[in-house]
Amino acid sequence: MQTETETLTQQIAALRSGAISSTFLVERALDRAVRFKALNAFVALEPAHVISQAKAADVRRAEGRALSVLDGIPIAVKDNYLTQDYPTTACSRALPLEPAGMDATVVANLRSAGAVIFGKTNMHEWAYGATNSTSSFGPTRNPHNPDRITGGSSGGSGAAVAAGIVAAALGSDTGGSVRIPAGACGIYGFKPSYGRASRHGILPLSWSLDAPGPLAAALDDIGHLLPFFCGVDPKDPATRRAMPFDGAVSVGRPRLIHLAGEGLERSAEVDAAIQSALSRCNADITVAALTNVASYFAAWEAILHCEASAYHAPLLERNAAGYSAVTRAHLEAGKLLAGVDLLKAQQIRGDLVRQLVDLGNWDALVLPTLPIVAPRAGEEWQEFGGRRVTTQDSMTWFCWIGNLAGFPCISIPIGMSPDGLPISMMLMGRPNADEQLLAVAGWIDRNLRADH
Repeated sequence: MQTETETLTQQIAALRSGAISSTFLVERALDRAVRFKALNAFVALEPAHVISQAKAADVRRAEGRALSVLDGIPIAVKDNYLTQDYPTTACSRALPLEPAGMDATVVANLRSAGAVIFGKTNMHEWAYGATNSTSSFGPTRNPHNPDRITGGSSGGSGAAVAAGIVAAALGSDTGGSVRIPAGACGIYGFKPSYGRASRHGILPLSWSLDAPGPLAAALDDIGHLLPFFCGVDPKDPATRRAMPFDGAVSVGRPRLIHLAGEGLERSAEVDAAIQSALSRCNADITVAALTNVASYFAAWEAILHCEASAYHAPLLERNAAGYSAVTRAHLEAGKLLAGVDLLKAQQIRGDLVRQLVDLGNWDALVLPTLPIVAPRAGEEWQEFGGRRVTTQDSMTWFCWIGNLAGFPCISIPIGMSPDGLPISMMLMGRPNADEQLLAVAGWIDRNLRADH
């Protein structure tokens, strides 16, 4: 499928120079949304409303009153962020109990900066899955091959950016839901450290694992977006010590640890791409294994299921039939876990953090984003590295580690498979060192692009 990608950074420069208008950007985005309708990226989009936002931005800019560099730029919003001008459904028929007519903090920050809130994107129902195949609006399709999945749960946001409809979109990440579609669709996705970015107004999946994050067409775009995510928000107690994002951080030759071994298997083509990228990124690289990966994964699943079932209990009692069968089964299963199971999982969580920190002096930990390229729609099982796992588990195979530890993570594209499907690398940074992680990703991204 032929797509046209323009970066957020390029749009900022073009608006600033007067080469284009916000109205032009938005009308072009609307045209592309129609052209790529078959991807099923959007679940709510009102052309007249987004054009009115763009025209207001053009007036401000003409009068020298631009609200920020993002004033007039269209940004798509995942359907679990509350928005004052669009309904929020989490792509479920079990509609949320939260009040309508308000913005999530991140959306409010962007709206105050003049960004054009460009519709709501498709997602895996209630963010409770990583394929984007379960949605009350139907599955999303991958712009690189519509027979392949986007991954999820922020699959609509990933498809919208990869298709060039918008240059940036909002996602949320509980076990990889920003990074997975970024990896499968060949774009960039960032998950902040736990507690750096406000979750207020984002329908939760798992309170202690969730993080909001941006998906974008280029690495520099992420730096433009993170200031609107990071910092203290009185409405989210987890951010009470959060620092604003500082985009001025730079790094020298980074020290990378490539994690591999039991529990971290990947396909031969993905491993070859990772090895090639590491050999070309001009970094100091060592290799290390993690112990007890299966135990850590079980802890992540236990926490996710317990917290999700606790949040959904009132709605499940009121409208169980509104959930898809698979989501309802997950929620019912979570109710079977005991309090002692959750406490044990939290103890194991601490063990993972200590093991990662104790790996030595490192600037970033390296893994593939996904162990395989984007699977075909409808495939239930994947085989790689001597493993046979469900497609769901293959999507989260590496990404959950960053959520359980609470570390910042980023997915960057590093190449294409022989079948023309993206392969991406995931980097994990130290907790609250989001700026340093983005700088390390920039170092790697620049070296890989220079090598081409």
